[in-house]
Amino acid sequence: MRNSLYMELGVCLSEKEGVSLDELVIKVRELFETKGMAGVVTTVLGLLDDLLCQQLQHGQPHPLVTPCCLVPRYEYHGRRGRRVRSSCGRLHMHWHRLRCQCGKTIVPLRSVLRLVPWQAKTNELERMVIDVVAEQSYRRGSRHLREIGGVPVPRSTEHRWVAQSLCDDLPAPAATMDVLMADGTGFKRRPQPEEKITNRGEVRVALGITRSGETVPLGAWTDRTWEDIGKLLKRPSGESLAHVLGSDGEPAIAEHLARLTGTHQRCHWHQIHDLNYTLWEDKAPRDERRAYQQQLAGMIGIELPAEDFDRVKDADKSALTERVARAETELSSLAAELLTKGYEHTSRYIAYAKDRLFSYVRFWLQTGVAVPKVTSKLERLMREIGRRLKRIAFGWSDAGAAKMTRIIIKRIVRPADWKRYWEKRYQCSGTVSVSLRGVYAV
Repeated sequence: MRNSLYMELGVCLSEKEGVSLDELVIKVRELFETKGMAGVVTTVLGLLDDLLCQQLQHGQPHPLVTPCCLVPRYEYHGRRGRRVRSSCGRLHMHWHRLRCQCGKTIVPLRSVLRLVPWQAKTNELERMVIDVVAEQSYRRGSRHLREIGGVPVPRSTEHRWVAQSLCDDLPAPAATMDVLMADGTGFKRRPQPEEKITNRGEVRVALGITRSGETVPLGAWTDRTWEDIGKLLKRPSGESLAHVLGSDGEPAIAEHLARLTGTHQRCHWHQIHDLNYTLWEDKAPRDERRAYQQQLAGMIGIELPAEDFDRVKDADKSALTERVARAETELSSLAAELLTKGYEHTSRYIAYAKDRLFSYVRFWLQTGVAVPKVTSKLERLMREIGRRLKRIAFGWSDAGAAKMTRIIIKRIVRPADWKRYWEKRYQCSGTVSVSLRGVYAV
């Protein structure tokens, strides 16, 4: 179908009193946002509907319209109006329904547009709404869509669209990964009336890193413990999910997820940062806390060679092994020193982490693969999740918080998959071409 559309605009300017360019732009934009763009789309759909009906009535089959019988003969059987929300406004469509001689009826335009029955929005509008509410609250998102984008979408409608969307599906990893990382953050939930619990909720996140450095999100849960998550991530074949587990040292993560990997690497940044908290619990003065943090940073600060593994000399590898052994001895001495000063909590903290602080070095010496000694990649992601769940909104349901977390993870960690999902939903095949041939005054 090829058509040329002509638009008639009424413009009235007061050249004597002067004209504001800003006012002219605002008026034209408001006109096209409220009526112009939706009117163009509706007109094109009306032309397409008329053409389809004429072709079917003349016995010309269409590949997207399933015939109801062997020799269909159609006649008009009424015209029904439909309203569909889109980013260019509300589309008021009027499509024809055809009735075959066999008694069945069809709607050709709905079949050609690949719309599901009673579809009330376009997929591109759904993506726009989800992208907006992933960055800010539903209330602000609704207002910004209305005031800035000219797309009025109520807050309750945004909630429903996000809850029903399948855009947060995360595919399972195919092969064993190098690193498994896990962490959690709290949020204010909305307890149900029958629940006798507080409003504190927690979302738990797990992701992996492959040999090529690709980040693979594994999931986000609000109604599962780390023990349950460990059972969900466990592979039926018994194969390891990853070679190394990287975590901030939370005991539940180490207990239930370390068994899915070959070894456990404690995050160096958390080890140094949390040392201040344990010393504070032991009532150590501030200057002493800072001094012990600097001492610990110097003990565990072992860097891997920048060269390829094959180019590193055996003597350098042996020196690295000796450096690890010396660091572990220094950590044992530090734990003993802290114990003599009465800092029992901090002493246990150092002793427990000693054997898990240099797993990245041992793994590199065994395989030649460098894995991170910090969980910074996961921490940056958790910061964005915490910003959306804790600072922008509260009163989440468990399902809503988990779904929003998966959406944020997919948008940040897997942008190509996010784009690919919506392109599949759009079903764009290059069959539409629209051009502006000019604007003329008659």
